[in-house]
Amino acid sequence: MIFLKEVSFHGVMLDNLFCTSSVEEKLFLRDLLHEGIKSGAVKPLTKTVFNKDEVETAFRYMAAGKHIGKVIIKICDEKELFEKKPILADPRYYCDSNKTYLILGGLGGFGLELADWLIIRGAKNVVLTSRTGIKNGYQRMKVDRWKSYGVNVLIITGADASNRKDCEFILNSAEKQGPVDAIFNLAVVLKDCICKNQTPESFEESFRAKARATKMLDKLSRSLCLKLQHFVVFSSVSCGRGNAGQTNYGMANSVMERICERRVADGLPGLAIQWGAIGEVGLIADWQDNNKELVIGGTLQQKISSCLEKLEHFLLQDCAVVSSMVVAEKRVGAYGAANIVETVANIMGVKDLKTVAQQTSLAELGMDSMMAVEIKQTLERDYDVLLTAQDIRNLNFAKLMEMRDKDLEREKANNKNNEEAVEIAGIHLFIRFISDNNDLSTDTCVELETRMDPRRIKVFLLPDVKGCAQIFNPLASKIRSTAAVLQYGITQMGPMSISEYADHLLPYILPKAEEQRGFALVGYSYGAVITLELARRLEKRGLSGRVVLIDGAPEFLQKLVEQFLPSTTEEELQNNVLLAIMDNIQSALSGKLLLDLEKCITWEQKLESFISHIPENKVMFSTEDTKKLCEIIYMHILTVQKYDLSSLGWIRAPITLLKPTVQFVNMSDEDYGLHKITRDKVDIHYVEGNHFTILDSDKVMAAINGESLLDPKAFRKLLSEDRPFEIEEPERSRV
Repeated sequence: MIFLKEVSFHGVMLDNLFCTSSVEEKLFLRDLLHEGIKSGAVKPLTKTVFNKDEVETAFRYMAAGKHIGKVIIKICDEKELFEKKPILADPRYYCDSNKTYLILGGLGGFGLELADWLIIRGAKNVVLTSRTGIKNGYQRMKVDRWKSYGVNVLIITGADASNRKDCEFILNSAEKQGPVDAIFNLAVVLKDCICKNQTPESFEESFRAKARATKMLDKLSRSLCLKLQHFVVFSSVSCGRGNAGQTNYGMANSVMERICERRVADGLPGLAIQWGAIGEVGLIADWQDNNKELVIGGTLQQKISSCLEKLEHFLLQDCAVVSSMVVAEKRVGAYGAANIVETVANIMGVKDLKTVAQQTSLAELGMDSMMAVEIKQTLERDYDVLLTAQDIRNLNFAKLMEMRDKDLEREKANNKNNEEAVEIAGIHLFIRFISDNNDLSTDTCVELETRMDPRRIKVFLLPDVKGCAQIFNPLASKIRSTAAVLQYGITQMGPMSISEYADHLLPYILPKAEEQRGFALVGYSYGAVITLELARRLEKRGLSGRVVLIDGAPEFLQKLVEQFLPSTTEEELQNNVLLAIMDNIQSALSGKLLLDLEKCITWEQKLESFISHIPENKVMFSTEDTKKLCEIIYMHILTVQKYDLSSLGWIRAPITLLKPTVQFVNMSDEDYGLHKITRDKVDIHYVEGNHFTILDSDKVMAAINGESLLDPKAFRKLLSEDRPFEIEEPERSRV
């Protein structure tokens, strides 16, 4: 009809026009377009705009084929400065075609897949090591295919990476292909049996492929592979979480992880990946029978494609030890996508619940006998819901939604109770002393009645946040040297900064330290910070000594205050401190106290309100002493909050850190960041108990007395020595 009306259509190839036309024609077209836009004759195409964080939605919208015009991603406003990266995205790992990639155990199941993945990502030089070489057609096919891509593939057989000469040969052979960019240790030898039946030989075999080989690769690659960017070892969940019968295997993996941590600390690449069970290839695939799902070490099989996807993420991050696994527990709580309603809907084939009547039974919705059996088994296995066959037939989505809502409420209540329990327990252990019914000494330096061995250096102890000596009274009879507690509590001095406390207390230590030509300082909790300041001042005067910290350090205390007493203003911190103390006295009164504190303006008014809420049967101090005690707690917490960690200087003394097995503050550094403070080593020892009961341990007494303690990191020292590992009866670092 349109053509019958003498309407004609013309297709214009603008790209050809711009390539062949003269400048005059281009200017004419520009002016024509400009005039058309100005007059309104030329209008932009219809557009649908998505924000920069809606890329997936935009592509799905475009793929549906129902849109008109253009689909546009709005990166930023037209007038907005384009200074920062507009979109956060996972980076992609690429290989350097001029460099070499070394894979120990490269002809195994995972090794072949890893090599294939590296080649797809651009690797042109690949070196694979194997104990036996190519022994099946699949391996030959993969190698021939890689070579057809133009990849240089070198296979080294019979070389033992744990042997120095063989390891040098492997690395030098790889370097001849091109500078080594990445080393992957996938080698594994399993000698599983219960711990009682383990032998030195079974440990030796597991250690050779993993611990010893990794140790030798670490040592030699530092001098031979100067352009190394990735040093990757494959560890196991049996190391990170334990697995019965794999003591030797777990220990070998643990050694590799410690080597990687040390490399990262030295500024070198290092990555240990704790894999769970891996399906499709490798050992688990060999064990699997008729595709039956296996549970290994509490994990299900992870697909190799998923492993390689996670490997890419791991290679592009900075953590030394990472983990990837599929936990065997399949149940997803009400917070997850696969809740009980969606699970049954998926079995029934219902895509949209709005299209079905919620009160209609599943039988009426078309549930057959096979569906009924699957629903019954799924509810029992994943949700602990036991229903009879008749109950299943009468079940409807309304009842399922009721189950889901109850499950959600129960989970929320449990999470809330757990969070409150952790919070109260944590701050209660730190601020627990308001009800102590002990005499308060007015002396700054309180001598303890100890066993007084004159041959030992006098020990100076610094107490926790209340600054009072009685916390150490139960320990006095077990201390073998003369000892004194330096107080900074309610009766000794006014509020000071941590540095001012150290300056004030130094004269009480210095004469004795100069007489003994050394010092011994013990800091507990808050006292650990002042202990480090005192050690720094004593060392400036040419003295040397030892430092013992009992569950305390600057970073630890700041993290504790941040976690349990969060605040943005001093008024908020004051309220939180008083509420924390009230939780120790009678937590039921904290809510009422908070309402009254919010009405108070000054600190003095808040103290008066706090005193008025203390029950008569809980009053253990005079009103004045209670006020001073609250004041000193608040000021000490404030000094921790304001303490400048960036200005800390080094100390030369070694530090012994005693940590409880029950901890309420999660720290990224095992040593609470103390390695940033001392030029010597930090010996870490775990003691059974929590922040308070740790003082009851004989191990704490041994540390105070300067007696020998097992260094849990002694094994790391062995790694740095060029000698074979010795399998000895292990001592325990925990009591």
